[in-house]
Amino acid sequence: MPQAERFVLWGPDHLAVLVGLAGGMLALVLARRRLAARQDVWLRRGIAVALLGQELIAWGLAAAQGVVRVPLQLCDLALGLTVWALWTLRPAASELAYFWGLAGSLQAILTPDLARGCPDYWSVKFFVTHGGIVLSAVYLALTGRVAPTHRSVWRVWALTNAYALAAGFVNWGFGTNYGYLASKPSQPSLLDAFGPWAWYLLVMEVAALASFYLYYAPFLLARRSA
Repeated sequence: MPQAERFVLWGPDHLAVLVGLAGGMLALVLARRRLAARQDVWLRRGIAVALLGQELIAWGLAAAQGVVRVPLQLCDLALGLTVWALWTLRPAASELAYFWGLAGSLQAILTPDLARGCPDYWSVKFFVTHGGIVLSAVYLALTGRVAPTHRSVWRVWALTNAYALAAGFVNWGFGTNYGYLASKPSQPSLLDAFGPWAWYLLVMEVAALASFYLYYAPFLLARRSA
């Protein structure tokens, strides 16, 4: 296998991923009527098994290299919720998977915190996982499995703050950086525009709430136009 080079933001590999993700989202939108009309239990659960399976493989590979992967990043929780939502269609899980998938995992794809690009395994795994979360969130929304309200936005925002509080205690106790609460990503990201630590944490609060309202807007507009 050829040696992976340094990851380049908006480089050819990154742009290819973004184009592929946009194409996948467009395909879901165009096929939404057929998706909603079918009994899709095998499709949903197949995707759930694939997402969970590749995560377990990644844990095994990391362990073989002497690295213990602790799934405490927000996108790790989004992955677990996405698998649960696809398998069970529980409204609470679907709602949280939708908001965290688009507000968190989509942003991660736009500004990945990666050291190496393709064909590095961890780079490919990153994009497959995060892309799968985003497409699953769109799928759940288009098939009517997500029906957020104004209260949903504030409920998800409160749960996000609960996560931040828990992650902050873990970071403080173990010197980790879950949620990028202790420091910014090593690669360029939106947080660079939010000021230094700890001011950027306050801006993150506002940005998170705004992004949740952004992803709630399509449902609000659909209800008003009905």
